[in-house]
Amino acid sequence: MNTRTASAVLTNTVAVAVAALALTGCSGDTQELSFGDKAEKDNLEVSVVRVDAGTSGDLSVLEDAAKYQGRTPYYVHYRVTKTEAGDVDGPSFDVTADGDLLTRLNIMSAFPKPVVGEDGQLSYEEAPKFDKCLDEHDSGKFEKAAAGESYEACAVYLSESGSGAEPEKVEWVKGGLLRSSDDEAYAVWK
Repeated sequence: MNTRTASAVLTNTVAVAVAALALTGCSGDTQELSFGDKAEKDNLEVSVVRVDAGTSGDLSVLEDAAKYQGRTPYYVHYRVTKTEAGDVDGPSFDVTADGDLLTRLNIMSAFPKPVVGEDGQLSYEEAPKFDKCLDEHDSGKFEKAAAGESYEACAVYLSESGSGAEPEKVEWVKGGLLRSSDDEAYAVWK
C-alpha cells in the first residue's frame, strides 16, 4: 500500500468516526431513551412517560392569558422513583422543539393569591390548574420518603408565539442556579 492510499483510508476512517459522533448528539454518559423508558442517576429513577400537546385555549386559566396568545402548551408527564434513602432533588427537564428550548411555565399551586374583597375581608384564590397536567406531589415529603417510593407529575412547557414545531426531545438536566449551559444531560427521551 502506498502512502497516499494509507492517508486516504485514515482520513476516511476519521471522517466516519466524526460523523458517527455527530449523529449521536450525546457523549457516552448520556442515556438515549424512548418515552416510557427509565433512566437512573444518583438515587433517582426517572421516566418521561409522554408529551401531550395542549391548545392555546388551555392558557385561559392564567391571570394574564392574553400575554400567552399564540403559544401552545406541551405537557411533559413523568414518573420519579427513589432508589436509595436520603435527600434527593427532583429532576429538571429541558424540552426542545425545532432546535430551540421551550419555556417552562411554573405555577406555584402551594401559594394561593391573596384577595381583599369589597367588604375588606381577606380571602385567597387558588392558583390556576391545568386539568391535563396536574403536579400535586409534595417534594418535602418525597425527600424524607424511603427507597422505592415514587410519584407521577407533569410540567408545562410553552412554545414560542406562532410556532408550530412540536417537541423533539426531553432532556433530564442538572437543575438549579448552578446549572451551566455546558452541563451534559443525564438522559434524553425522543
